[in-house]
Amino acid sequence: MIGLDGFRRVRGCSGRTSSTWRAKKLLASVLAIGALSSVTVGGTFAVLNSQESNVGTTFVSGTLTLSNVVNTTGTACFSYGGPASPGNVNTACQALFLSTSQNYPGVPITAKVTLTDNGSIDASDLSVYMPSCTNATTPGAPAPGGGNPCATAGAQFYLQENDSSGNPLKCWYPSAVGACTFAANTLSVFALNFSTTANAVDLGAGPLHGQARNFVVGMQLPSNASNTLQGQMAQFGLTWHITS
Repeated sequence: MIGLDGFRRVRGCSGRTSSTWRAKKLLASVLAIGALSSVTVGGTFAVLNSQESNVGTTFVSGTLTLSNVVNTTGTACFSYGGPASPGNVNTACQALFLSTSQNYPGVPITAKVTLTDNGSIDASDLSVYMPSCTNATTPGAPAPGGGNPCATAGAQFYLQENDSSGNPLKCWYPSAVGACTFAANTLSVFALNFSTTANAVDLGAGPLHGQARNFVVGMQLPSNASNTLQGQMAQFGLTWHITS
């Protein structure tokens, strides 16, 4: 019996009741739990997120364009519609005065100019300048005097703004309140001092898009004009400029 008991104890060292077997089983359980924990922990740290989109967003530019009508019955001339207007610049709008209408000392003539912002945005500023004024001989003059109406003691010039009913609002050149009056040397001074966009006469804000401003350009030979101005003509243009 003593030998049998000893034999059983020896077998028990490697069977299911041994401490080694229990240790292996415990270690396997720990490994399984560890693997399961690894999967579970990975799920715990999943990132929460949400999303939305502003679709169909479009950025567009407006248009700043100008139309010019002379004497209300003339054809509208558009800043973008001329033969030399690739950059919204038209240098071929209707003349204010024609050489077919010859003038006498002390007798004024006027031309009305209606400027409309026909674009989609407002103009913040309007200005005007005279790129040049040159002297020439009146067509068909039998005895031109050789004088220069663009020079000192030459032709007289003014620029007046009216309301839509034709009532004077302001004399922009020569500067005065209300209606303009003629003064000596005004054409030569205007041509000399206001010849580019950089030194143009500032006519204030506007017009707003879809709205118009009305101007009158006045010209005359001085009542005491000398014979040197006979058969001579001043050739010039006015350039109207708006900015946004």
